[in-house]
Amino acid sequence: MNGVFISVEGVEGSGKSTQILRLSERLRRLGVPVTASKEPGGTPLGSEVRRLLLTHHSSGESWCPDAELLLFYADRAQHLAQVIRPALAEGRVVLLDRFEDSTRAYQGALGVPEATLDRLSELVVGRTRPHLTLLLDMDPESSLVRVDTRNLDLGEGFRETRYDEKSLAFHRLVRSRFLAIHQKEPNRVRVIPARLDPGEVEREVWRQVAPLLRNAGFRVE
Repeated sequence: MNGVFISVEGVEGSGKSTQILRLSERLRRLGVPVTASKEPGGTPLGSEVRRLLLTHHSSGESWCPDAELLLFYADRAQHLAQVIRPALAEGRVVLLDRFEDSTRAYQGALGVPEATLDRLSELVVGRTRPHLTLLLDMDPESSLVRVDTRNLDLGEGFRETRYDEKSLAFHRLVRSRFLAIHQKEPNRVRVIPARLDPGEVEREVWRQVAPLLRNAGFRVE
């Protein structure tokens, strides 16, 4: 692996998309080759999977957690093969909106056992792991207010609300699982308070990212 792999994680409404956009634009201005993507939905196949996962099903059918889990990993397998691994092999910086930690936080909160998550991760992801994960941490009570405002702004045509509409208790559990991952891997997962002003969050993101890129040989002075 020649490139640098950075994932950005957090609860709904924590500002991941905004910070990835700002970071990717900064890197491009510096002449750093960057690939920014997201999960689910980073490939044409992934876009179809995203529609299935994040929109309400017209049948009203309730999916079992294992079925959802396998769809997330189908998206991830295609994404790794088509986008992530080729970009890393070219020496690019890969910025990803959600990866493995989101699966462990969300699907784990739905009751999928850790052993199942471990087996699928080893099978699909293998050694392709982020060098750095930025966890934009925010209490769900505040983040869900942001989500409601965003969804209102996007209008009636926006349908990716299945996870947004889960209970506050669920979102609290997701946050606690993210923080537990940080406790387990503090060198990889860095917590950034997401309730700060977006400019302050951006500065903290850069403070975490810049040394990693310098160590990898990128000129980001």
